[in-house]
Amino acid sequence: MPIFISAKTACKQYAVATCTAWITASAANEKSFCYKKAMKLLRATFWIYTTALRRSWECAAKNWIVSFAPVGYGLIFSLAVTLVAPLGLIGGLLIGVVSQACLSSGLYLVKNIVDSGKATFNDFLNGFTVYLWELLGIAFILWIPMRLAASVLASVPNGGLIYFLLQIGLYILLNPVPEFIYQTRVSNLELIGASYNFTVENWIEWLAPNFILTVAGYALLNAFDAMVIGLPGFLQSLIVSFAFGLCLTYFMAFRGFLFAELHGTTRRSRIYRFDARA
Repeated sequence: MPIFISAKTACKQYAVATCTAWITASAANEKSFCYKKAMKLLRATFWIYTTALRRSWECAAKNWIVSFAPVGYGLIFSLAVTLVAPLGLIGGLLIGVVSQACLSSGLYLVKNIVDSGKATFNDFLNGFTVYLWELLGIAFILWIPMRLAASVLASVPNGGLIYFLLQIGLYILLNPVPEFIYQTRVSNLELIGASYNFTVENWIEWLAPNFILTVAGYALLNAFDAMVIGLPGFLQSLIVSFAFGLCLTYFMAFRGFLFAELHGTTRRSRIYRFDARA
C-alpha cells in the first residue's frame, strides 16, 4: 500500500513539474516573441525616420530658395497690418485672413516639395488661396471654444495656467492638422477628429521626432545668432532669416514625408514593409 501511494504521489509531482515547465517555457517563448516583435517595430520605425530625414534634406537642398518664403510672408503681413490696422474690428479680421493666406501659401509650397520634390515661385503666388477656406474654417471652429474658455478661466484661480495647459493639449492633439489639410480630403470638423485619432494611434512615432527636431532647430538658430554677431545689421537679418527658412523647410518636409508613411498604416504593416524593402 505505501508503495502504491508513493507511486501515485510521484506521478502527481511529475505532472505538476511538467505543467510548470511547460508554462515557464511558454512564458519564455512569448516573452522572446514580444521582444523580437518590439525590436522589429523599432527598426522599422527608425528606417522610416532615416528615410524621411534623407528625403527632407535632399528636397531642402534642392529648393533652398524656398527658405526666403517666410521673409516674403513677413513683409506681406507687415504691410497688411500697416494698411488695415486703423480699421478696428474689420481691420483685425482682414489681418487674420492675410495670416491664413500666408499659411495657405506655405502649405502649398510644402505640398509640392513632398509630392514632386520641387516648388516654384508660381506655387508661392498661387498658394495663397489653395487652402485658405480650410484654414479659416479650422481657425473659426477653434476660436469660439477658446474664447469661451478664456472668459470662464479668467475668474478662476490659476486660470491662466489651466488655459496654457489647454493650449498645449490642443497643440499636441491637433499637431498633424497641416499635413491633413494638404495630404487628405478631410476638412473642418472631420479634420479635427481625424487629427485626434492619428495622434492617439501614432503618438510616439509622430510626436517624438517632432519634439527632437524642434529642440535641435531652436539650438541651431541660437548658434546662428551667435555666429553673426559683429556683422552689419542687414547681413545679420538676412543670414538669420535664411537659416530660419531653411530649418523650417526641412522640418515641414520631414513632417510631410513622415505623415505620408504613418497615415493609413499600422505598426504591423510597417514591419512588413520594412522586411520587404529589399
